[in-house]
Amino acid sequence: MELRQLSYFECLYRERNVTRAAARLNIVQSALSMQIAKLENEFGHALFDRTRRGVTPTAAGERAYTLFAPLLEQLTEARDAVAGEGTPVTGSVRIGLIASATNEALADTVARFAQTHPDVRIHATYGFSAELIEQVRSGALDCAVVNQSFVQEDLDCQDILDEELLVAAGSHTELGARAPVSLASLAGMDLVLPSQRHGLRIVLDDALRAHAMAVHPRLEIDDLSVIASLVARSRHVTVLPASLVEAGLRAGTLRTYPLARPGLSRRMLCVRLPDCPRSDAAALFVDGLATRLEMLARSSVQLTDPVREDDDDS
Repeated sequence: MELRQLSYFECLYRERNVTRAAARLNIVQSALSMQIAKLENEFGHALFDRTRRGVTPTAAGERAYTLFAPLLEQLTEARDAVAGEGTPVTGSVRIGLIASATNEALADTVARFAQTHPDVRIHATYGFSAELIEQVRSGALDCAVVNQSFVQEDLDCQDILDEELLVAAGSHTELGARAPVSLASLAGMDLVLPSQRHGLRIVLDDALRAHAMAVHPRLEIDDLSVIASLVARSRHVTVLPASLVEAGLRAGTLRTYPLARPGLSRRMLCVRLPDCPRSDAAALFVDGLATRLEMLARSSVQLTDPVREDDDDS
């Protein structure tokens, strides 16, 4: 097993597409496929199921990512720290983020990055996707992490995270519905959700509209961390991204439940102007943030109340 193979595996796991992963790694597709095949032979298990739309991790692939992603992150940080002793990364990173990405992942990324690259200035701000995109266009920001729903064709995009949306309630709250929770049952719950200009609400409303349904929450709050805190101390229920509820799950203040198939997800992208080359500092920072968000999302899904077999086909 080689570090290169694990790096290729991690990239393919995150991209879910051989073409995109090979482009990001700057290698040909056949080289990527060959190294993944060697890794699968060594493990004795297939790591991905191949489909016409891309690849999907198998159970063995999910397990491998959970085990190796933290090690790869540490090795990458160690490599950057050693390399930085001779050629330190300098400059600045001006990044905008939707508020739901400014959680533990951002704090952890900034702390690690500032320690590893002390000569880089970091300016991070948050806002709604549409506002951040306009700041990228005006040159006020180098890049921005936004919801996919708002992305325009004139911007270069980098995949950050495609994460599951989970029904969240306080640990003291018993839902009438059993896991998985159907979209229809949300209408009867005491919901607190972001407003209709929020990317997360747009995803939820679009899914409900496709089934001729709608929700009318009595409470609307655009700060998802405030929603999580309110749910933890009340009887309200919400729908939140997996990466945002990890801290509450570990603290025992939240319980989460999967949505019934096909479920819901939200996709985050990092956008920038195509004629503005990405600096080494920005590239390292964004890649580190993406890794931390992915790890939080995976941890939350593992801590979520499991789907019961008798409810799975209901």
